[in-house]
Amino acid sequence: MLRVTTFQARDGMIVAMPVLHPRRPEVVLLRPGAVLDRHTIAKMREIGLYEVWVKYPRLDCLNEYFSAGVVQACAAVTGQIRNALDSVISDAHARLDYVSYRRAVSGLLEKFCERPKAAMFVHELGEGSSPALRHASSVCLLSVLMGIKLDFYLIHERIRLAAHSAKDVSNLGVGAMLHDIGMLRLDPAVRERWEKTGDESDPAFREHVQIGYDLVRDQVEPSAAAVVLNHHQRFDGKGFPVRREDADAAPRKQEIHVFARIVAGADLFTRIHQTGGPNGGAMPTVRALKQIQQPHNACRLDPIVLKAILNVVPAYAPGTIVTLSTGHECVVTQWSHETPCRPVVETLLPEGRDADPEVFDLRERKDISIVRAEGHAVADDNFAAPAPHAYDLLHGAPGAENRAAELLRHRKAS
Repeated sequence: MLRVTTFQARDGMIVAMPVLHPRRPEVVLLRPGAVLDRHTIAKMREIGLYEVWVKYPRLDCLNEYFSAGVVQACAAVTGQIRNALDSVISDAHARLDYVSYRRAVSGLLEKFCERPKAAMFVHELGEGSSPALRHASSVCLLSVLMGIKLDFYLIHERIRLAAHSAKDVSNLGVGAMLHDIGMLRLDPAVRERWEKTGDESDPAFREHVQIGYDLVRDQVEPSAAAVVLNHHQRFDGKGFPVRREDADAAPRKQEIHVFARIVAGADLFTRIHQTGGPNGGAMPTVRALKQIQQPHNACRLDPIVLKAILNVVPAYAPGTIVTLSTGHECVVTQWSHETPCRPVVETLLPEGRDADPEVFDLRERKDISIVRAEGHAVADDNFAAPAPHAYDLLHGAPGAENRAAELLRHRKAS
């Protein structure tokens, strides 16, 4: 399969993954097997669809990264988020459907377990939907992915719970779904000011976490409600809300619930990625990943959560078309979190040409780099791990020893 923009799409291309409506992601516009034509491509551009996955015979090896079931499960989560947002907008005393929210997250977890590699792009779904829905959906899906990856860390951080309960991320997903629900009750002028400035010191903006918490505290589980209240807490202790008994101090490090720390990371990355580009638009993924590692951003996050972002969000994901410094137009076929900006790529051949593509393993070819991706020049955005094992979740993380031992036992058994 190949990931192409709607401006790269051509007549006769065959859809490989469901195409969802950008403003109602639970609605499937095109199913796998549909053949694109000029009219359909024009219509996709018109309604705000930026990308589509199409079949590309030489890339059948990428099929493990994609699943229609995962896409549909993501759409179900987005639909529940829309229901929550709509109910709060229309009813000052709205009753939230916690059971349905948790069921949608559980369905997503089930699909991820069936196809663990098929979660590669879920944080990008809903790209054309409303800003609030797009942000909430992306934060939820990314938080769930990180929670799955951090199962050993959740067990370590939630030591009062049995292991199977500690690593259950259903309520993490629910909290992430609703994390910004208090924003809907702010004065529109406050929301507009936040969107323009991103100023977190604005007292009126800061009220949204308490407003949201008051909305959900009696309707969801405490761990989910903690996310709504504390997703703007910072690992360095400079977040909000502050402790009531000490107006100058906010929780820091492990004083913050681990679910809130995870959602804080997903929230920050999503804001950088979706609105940090030109004119407040999206920026290339590799650029967002480089920016979130800058000291002024990294100090806000639990270092383990930052590592998790780099483990679940590929700088250049399989199936993505990139341009090399040699001028070759290629598609990414393999990616590793250890060398995020140096994937394995192969050249795209003209349709009907039978020659074997040229393969470049950028881990070995240090003289070659990616210079263009996602429609942007990215030569200055590439980065490398600052030290050996810097991006390895199981290197030095609390609880990682048990996880590493478990993986070793599994390998020996198989």
